Amino acid sequence: VQARIEQQGRLAAVGQMAAGIAHDFNNIMGAIVLLSQLLTRTEELSKRNRERVETVIEQARHASRLIRQILDFSRSSVTEREPMDLLPFLKEGIKLLERTLPETINLRLSVEPGEYVVNADLSQLQQVLMNLALNARDAMPEGGELRFSLGHLTVDEKQPPPLPGMASGEWHRLTVTDTGSGIPAEALPYIFDPFFTTKAPDQGTGLGLSQVHGIVKQHDGEITVESRGGQGTTFTLYLPAETSPVQAETVPLQQLPTSKGMETILVVEDNAAVQQAIQEILENAGYRVMTAANGDEALSLFRQADQCIDLVVSDIVMPGMGGMELLRALWATQPHLKAILMTGYPLQEDDREQLQQQTVRWIQKPFDGTELTEQVRAALEGRPPS
Repeated sequence: VQARIEQQGRLAAVGQMAAGIAHDFNNIMGAIVLLSQLLTRTEELSKRNRERVETVIEQARHASRLIRQILDFSRSSVTEREPMDLLPFLKEGIKLLERTLPETINLRLSVEPGEYVVNADLSQLQQVLMNLALNARDAMPEGGELRFSLGHLTVDEKQPPPLPGMASGEWHRLTVTDTGSGIPAEALPYIFDPFFTTKAPDQGTGLGLSQVHGIVKQHDGEITVESRGGQGTTFTLYLPAETSPVQAETVPLQQLPTSKGMETILVVEDNAAVQQAIQEILENAGYRVMTAANGDEALSLFRQADQCIDLVVSDIVMPGMGGMELLRALWATQPHLKAILMTGYPLQEDDREQLQQQTVRWIQKPFDGTELTEQVRAALEGRPPS
């Protein structure tokens, strides 16, 4: 128990640091992606230079995925949870792994009877499954067996829980077991620590299992590991059972082609490079764009504007007046003004619900030009935030 408490303390400390740098990091990555996309539209750009710019964009996105991993283990990343069935999810995941893992690794699945509905973010659970499978692959260079199993667990409030902190009630248990080289006993207490790895320096970032741990905790779950040198490893994930039914999939409506914009947009962003990139992308899409570096400047500009401003696109965190405070001031005189908030910080669920209630769209940095223009068009057309 003491070891788990110490581990939670280490993860919390690094997590606070990660969340603190996320805003500035995502601003930098956002500027790189947006400006690089603008550069690819240059007609005189040679094929070779275009390929180089596209490589820059891909590397920037890779860096953003790394910061997502850090936010995952700090439990600060954005999650979109809904009821889902673990069994079809796991079957589809195994089909994918059969196509990607070496043929020398045999995959097995065993399932106890019953339903396996959890409240989860599909993409994050896919990341958990992939990380655990890739770790197992690396532990079995000569091949072996990778076994997945689903089971149920009832935690009785009158009995001590299997793990500290587990609430009473119904749980689902997913185990991932390999027959690989195992984890040294001295490494087990640190296996979920960020940047800790038993692999060679050029074979991993040390973030995979930290990300898995963070995602599981974000889902109100627990995870344990059992391993002995040379005798394989078993990861066990516990997720609370969900009583809400899984929503039936619906066929999305065919989207109409995006029309070229003509409206006036006020962009409020304190990072000059990001502001410039957003302005150019929106102007290229046909919009008239006004810019401000912070909320105070935007409020003054809005009051002096001799034309109607149809939409405000504002960063949330800025020196002086931030994005939310700016919107409240603008709504005092123009209550139906449409807005999009941008953020480099991960929004918590309460913040997202508040924005949805006020029909305000938000966009997570770093984003690309396509995502930006689609969100702008949706906001101007009055479509509710998804």
